[in-house]
Amino acid sequence: MKHKFTTMIMALAAMGALATQANAITFDFQSNGSNVPLGPTSTFTVGGFSLTASGFLTNGTPTILYAKNLGASETGLGTTADPSGQNEIFTGDFIQLTLPTTPPSNFTMVLLASVQVGEQALVYFTTTPGTLSGATLIGTITNADGSVTIPAGDQTGFIDITAGAANIHLESATISSVPDSGSAVALLGIALAGIEGVRRAFRARKA
Repeated sequence: MKHKFTTMIMALAAMGALATQANAITFDFQSNGSNVPLGPTSTFTVGGFSLTASGFLTNGTPTILYAKNLGASETGLGTTADPSGQNEIFTGDFIQLTLPTTPPSNFTMVLLASVQVGEQALVYFTTTPGTLSGATLIGTITNADGSVTIPAGDQTGFIDITAGAANIHLESATISSVPDSGSAVALLGIALAGIEGVRRAFRARKA
């Protein structure tokens, strides 16, 4: 019986831990096809989250996205406008991600970019679609397969990814959803109450 009570306490403790943990999902941008053009806009859905990507030239003209998959770090999202023919994001051109609103949630996002020697990725936040003008620089990636974290906060807007030097591609985007504070508190309260109830029953049984 002691083992049974111990198991119940462990299960309730795990429930409490779950209330404070984030669930991470990763977009590799291959769900709509690999090594194919995707059109100027493509929506990717993973784990209930929808992430829409749009391709733009430097002047804001829409361009065609390309889902690249050559293995290793040569997998991700670029555009067909890359003059090198590698279907990546060329200097000044950019891919704009619409921050997820399906389902509504607080979250953090980590962007991973494929960057080789002599290349540079720039990541911006903006509230204006289709332009880099007025965007705020969030981070710069200069090392191989580096990343930038977009913190939780105001989730209304867009993330722009462009090459500061040479050409790069967006390898992946990982979203960690933050549980709704009310739901998390409620779940944690249930877990704590359950643990206390089990402890009282165990003490009463020993008396």
